[in-house]
Amino acid sequence: MAAILFSYIIGILGIGVWLPTILKTYRLSDTQVGFATALPYIIGSVAMLLWARILAKSQRYVKHLALTCGLAAIGFFGSVMSESLVPAMLGLTVALIGLSSVRTCFYSIPATFLSREAAAGGLAFINAVGSLGGLFGPYMVGWLKDVTGSFKAGLIGMGSMLVLATVLTLILKTIIKEE
Repeated sequence: MAAILFSYIIGILGIGVWLPTILKTYRLSDTQVGFATALPYIIGSVAMLLWARILAKSQRYVKHLALTCGLAAIGFFGSVMSESLVPAMLGLTVALIGLSSVRTCFYSIPATFLSREAAAGGLAFINAVGSLGGLFGPYMVGWLKDVTGSFKAGLIGMGSMLVLATVLTLILKTIIKEE
């Protein structure tokens, strides 16, 4: 769970810190960057609420965690497939739909296998280790930008970390049996 959260936080904070700068490479004005940055988050927020409604009915938390992490990875990979702004924005929006919706699944899972006594300590450990992704993600994107001269490597790096989160979630699915 800590490794999944670490990988997820790399994506959510990596894009959160760097999205305006990434959009600036498309020669947008500051106002356009502001609106273009807000749009994927607005769509992601609406999608998160809809996903939460579906999740509440199915209660298949691990399955949906794998789907949301996978969707975010696909979005990041899709965002680098074209040099044009519209396809890149479409990919980033898909990534943010997945990233926003991860939260609806992730924090429901520990209660399915931790006792009440272990829940506080378990969640503290998961959050402490996982939150280190917030240090690593933005640094990784910036470092890859400096090394390659492009944000594509950083976006691919975040997508790759979300593939790792998806694989770890599928492994978790074999350990935690959902009905």
